[in-house]
Amino acid sequence: MLKWFTGDPVRFGFPRPAYKMYESHPVVNSLILYHLGHGDARIRADVARLDGATVHFRDGTQGEYDMLLAATGYKLHYPFIDDALLNWQGMAPRLYLNIFSPRFERLAVLGMVEASGLGWQGRYEQAELIARYFKALGEGSPAAAALTQGKAGPPPDMSGGYHYLKLERMAYYVNKDVYRRTVRRAAEALA
Repeated sequence: MLKWFTGDPVRFGFPRPAYKMYESHPVVNSLILYHLGHGDARIRADVARLDGATVHFRDGTQGEYDMLLAATGYKLHYPFIDDALLNWQGMAPRLYLNIFSPRFERLAVLGMVEASGLGWQGRYEQAELIARYFKALGEGSPAAAALTQGKAGPPPDMSGGYHYLKLERMAYYVNKDVYRRTVRRAAEALA
């Protein structure tokens, strides 16, 4: 759809992605083409090194700049809780369904999930699952015991067949349809 509105971004100087659509966040900015067209912004190769105000780019070019803007993505950070409690491994916590700590029955994180199109409905479904699980734990439900056992692993594949980029901002990315279906089924099992 984006190509229909603006054409192929490569013709404006953007690099061609080395991955399929949705294996990384799509970037949609309605003003970047305007600013590129008016010379307010330019697309450059990756920075190789800095030497004072001189920026050396990986393609061998260089230029003098008084400002660099680095759009580096997202970094998860929960300063109020110890990383070990969230089973932090590598770039992100490893939580069952991106929600539940595998070590603690009543520790859950709401909203630590990214997927194209997941929106608030996906977070609502997470909240519903958490509430049903905690209630079922209090009742000693066999369904709660089954979810507790499932949290021990191995985790279900939430990729939907995509190979998400190994970037910090993608470390907790899931396929929306697979994820929502799995969370809803887990909630229904606790009803």
